[in-house]
Amino acid sequence: MVGDYYRYIAENAKGALMETVKQQALKAYDAANAITLPPCNPIKLGLALNFSVFHYEVMKNHKQACELADKALQEALDKIDELEEDDFRDAKSIIELLKENLTLWRDEEEGGNDIDDL
Repeated sequence: MVGDYYRYIAENAKGALMETVKQQALKAYDAANAITLPPCNPIKLGLALNFSVFHYEVMKNHKQACELADKALQEALDKIDELEEDDFRDAKSIIELLKENLTLWRDEEEGGNDIDDL
């Protein structure tokens, strides 16, 4: 949540504040990402989703965003069949969001479209 907080600030910050909040968000996301959780855990999937959006929208590192989202997606899909019904529903919704972002980002990169044009 700390990473998200700084990401939201970074979406509107400028100058020195922008650099500060970008680094604070990166630090918080990295710390959260270092915590070991199962691949289909909704918190882990939500972190991957938000961290990839941070890389894409704030850091403008589209390659890192896609790699992070794709890794989380593949790891979750490898284990999705092992989940109970309730856990499956929670994980599935975030997995769908990861898939949607990856599709959008890859299409954008291939087509050269600006996200605001969509």
